[in-house]
Amino acid sequence: MDRRTVIASALAWLPFAIMIIGISAMVYLAVQQNYRSSANDPQIQIALDARAALNNGATPQNIVPNSPDAQIDISQSLAPFVILYDAKGQVAASSAVLANQTPALPHGVLDDAKATGMNLITWSPGHGVRAAIVVLPYANGYVLAGRSIRYVEQREDALNAQVGIPCVATLLLSFAAILLTRLLGRRMDLGM
Repeated sequence: MDRRTVIASALAWLPFAIMIIGISAMVYLAVQQNYRSSANDPQIQIALDARAALNNGATPQNIVPNSPDAQIDISQSLAPFVILYDAKGQVAASSAVLANQTPALPHGVLDDAKATGMNLITWSPGHGVRAAIVVLPYANGYVLAGRSIRYVEQREDALNAQVGIPCVATLLLSFAAILLTRLLGRRMDLGM
């Protein structure tokens, strides 16, 4: 096998490699975005229901019971949680705790919710704690509904292998097929 045959094979393979990588990237991005965006679905429903109840006269304590057994340690639990804020951004009621207190929301999250009507973000209130949260404004403040995305991120990690391994295998096999075809073609040309 000479060097020119390998180079010619690589040049012929390059458009296929670009297509294989492009298709793999599109599959990865479509599935990853579906995983992540669907992680918001329960929180959207919880936040909309809480906002409707609050706008219809419910108190924060009606929405979020203030009892120790209703508290959710968001570093451990996968359960959805709710935090209600007053119009000044102070916590009015919370079912979420982290290190025995309501975790602090990053600056600007409530303002963005007020400006856009709904703020959907990934929140990292502590080391190793990541949650998909939905923040909605209501007449007297804000509703935050969230839940851990630990298993969503595990699915995303698995997706790397589910798309990456077939992508690399297809790249190698397609190059090998082009190289083998060129080598066989040269042998046939020499034999004739």
